[in-house]
Amino acid sequence: MNFTDLNVFDSDDDMDDLLLRRQPKEFDDLEFFKRFRLQKGTVHLLISQIEERIKAPTLRNKAISPATKVFLALRFYATGSMLITAGDFTGVSKTSACNIVTQVTDAIARLRPIYVRFPETQAEILSTKQTFYGIARFPYVVGAIDCTHVRIQSPGGNEAERYRNQS
Repeated sequence: MNFTDLNVFDSDDDMDDLLLRRQPKEFDDLEFFKRFRLQKGTVHLLISQIEERIKAPTLRNKAISPATKVFLALRFYATGSMLITAGDFTGVSKTSACNIVTQVTDAIARLRPIYVRFPETQAEILSTKQTFYGIARFPYVVGAIDCTHVRIQSPGGNEAERYRNQS
């Protein structure tokens, strides 16, 4: 038996099911979140904000749509998978997946000034410190970025242990 003789699908319905699973718009909200770690509305907003930057300059050769590029990159981020796996999710090669992830990542990073801003004035700094203290009883905090540890100088004394990175 040759590899080409194998039929991995029992029927055309199985193939249809596979194609349906690869269409993010067909996922319910929970399945969508499980796969992309973001809500549908957030992804739609993201696509609208970066589509001009990531769309192909031509419509020749069935160019990959901005939405497909975003879904591929988000799947890669969400799963920490290999590029070949992320590419398989949308039906592109590993090389294309690499280029797409790079392109989408750059476009998202360019949104930073809109969404990531540290306090600048003394009033903003004081307000932010009070807010963080109210949330988690962390004194002197003026900003945080998810999953990123920023080295700080421990204030020492009785409270020093509170500042130790435990992860």
